[in-house]
Amino acid sequence: MHSRPRHPFGISLTVSLLAILGLLLPGMAAADKPRIVATILPIHSIVAALGEDAFDVELLVPATASPHGYSMRPSEARRLQNADMVVWVGPDLETFLERPLRRAGDREIISLMDDLDLDLKPTREGGVWEHHHDHGDDDHGHGDHDHDHNGHGHSHDDGHSDDNHSHNGHGHNGHDHNHDHGHHDEAHGHDHDHHHGDYDAHIWLSPAVVRAITEQLADKLMQWDPERAEIVEANRDALLERINDLDGRLAEQLEPVRDQAFIVFHDAYQYFEQHYGLNSAGSISIDPSRSPGPRRISELRERVADGDVVCLFTEPQFRPALAETVAEGTDTRLGVLDPVGAELEPGPDAWFELMQNMADGFAGCLGKE
Repeated sequence: MHSRPRHPFGISLTVSLLAILGLLLPGMAAADKPRIVATILPIHSIVAALGEDAFDVELLVPATASPHGYSMRPSEARRLQNADMVVWVGPDLETFLERPLRRAGDREIISLMDDLDLDLKPTREGGVWEHHHDHGDDDHGHGDHDHDHNGHGHSHDDGHSDDNHSHNGHGHNGHDHNHDHGHHDEAHGHDHDHHHGDYDAHIWLSPAVVRAITEQLADKLMQWDPERAEIVEANRDALLERINDLDGRLAEQLEPVRDQAFIVFHDAYQYFEQHYGLNSAGSISIDPSRSPGPRRISELRERVADGDVVCLFTEPQFRPALAETVAEGTDTRLGVLDPVGAELEPGPDAWFELMQNMADGFAGCLGKE
């Protein structure tokens, strides 16, 4: 009686298949993660920190580009099309996204300015600002106003009670952005700026606002994907702790230069200025894509000639020629501020690096003897 031969080939084939499956499964699990696209680096950083180990979070606009008037490449349009969720600041900033998002189908879209309850600042005119900073307006954001969003018990004081412009209440999930933001009717050839919208869109430059974004966006993510809610909740708590720690350190760093007057290249900084009580005297422009007229330049030169403007800040994305013209013939120093993190590596740490760089820029230029 003959015994059946063994088949080592069959055994080795089984082992090989198991090994291949072992290699594929982690990739398959990763592919199952919902894909979130965040438009600009500082917002991507917050979303990436909240979604760490839960979602694949991708950046849409390269850090080196300005979101003002950006034009997407085909690969970026595909990235947007393949996303399960899109997080953007809103049409007051990323105007190029209004039309693509109207055609976005049933994917989840969150406009931070429209869909969250945030303390927004009214848009300012460019040029010289008559008012000066008020040390009591924000009081560094630590003690006057309690943000307890949705029962989490995270009490974070932002002190913005004098200027609470809630922009919530649209009652949608971001699919229908047909309301008028006031930036479509843009006349040209004037010395004054035409507002993008009623509110300043540079919301990520206030730790108080970013705390509110962190709490409310975490809630939306947990409702959107309950299976990953535990991960998001832990990420939220860790992120809030980091924000509070950074906020305290920056307030201490900036305290010695709060009285020093400065002018900025474009009006992107009032959230940062007001949160830390800094003394901004004006801006060359509110829209960096447009050159100011001769009257604006003359007005700013007169302000600088008064002698109390310590610093004039440019930005790395734009040529400093206008700032140099305004400061010419005076002792006003030139500094650099980067409100979007043009030179930073995208990721959960980027917002913290951006804010530290901002504080270093202000303290370094305003604090020089």
